[in-house]
Amino acid sequence: MASKVSKEMVVDVPVERFWEVVADYEAYPGFVPGVKGCRVVHDNRGVKDVEYQVDLGVKTIKYVLRHVEQAPTKMTWSLVKGEMMKVSNGAWELSAHAGKTLARYTVEVQVQKPPLVPQAIMDRVSDELTKVQLPRTLDAFKAQAEKGR
Repeated sequence: MASKVSKEMVVDVPVERFWEVVADYEAYPGFVPGVKGCRVVHDNRGVKDVEYQVDLGVKTIKYVLRHVEQAPTKMTWSLVKGEMMKVSNGAWELSAHAGKTLARYTVEVQVQKPPLVPQAIMDRVSDELTKVQLPRTLDAFKAQAEKGR
């Protein structure tokens, strides 16, 4: 079962500034918790395949997401391939809000079940990735965008 959550936040920068942070994938290791590496492996006019290295605590995994950009207001992504990931979909939806950015982040994650591991445990790992990591991730993007304003 995939775990899906959405959250909104107001960021004290214009939409264009927040978009710059969201679309700068290769900067993610410098501020997004758990991201150890991130690079664009394919770029075709607003569709980018991005390879991530993420530390899950017990294991570092690699996966590739296909990002579809509609600058500066929407980005969606879906899993192309990856270790342990069965589902990884999501979106950033950005809108102007009194000179600031209203950012809505949606993510859906499901981790593949290794042999001999109960599905209930894997569902808990998926929940951890979405419900626990989500606030940390959003706080990191907000802090990065608002830095130096």
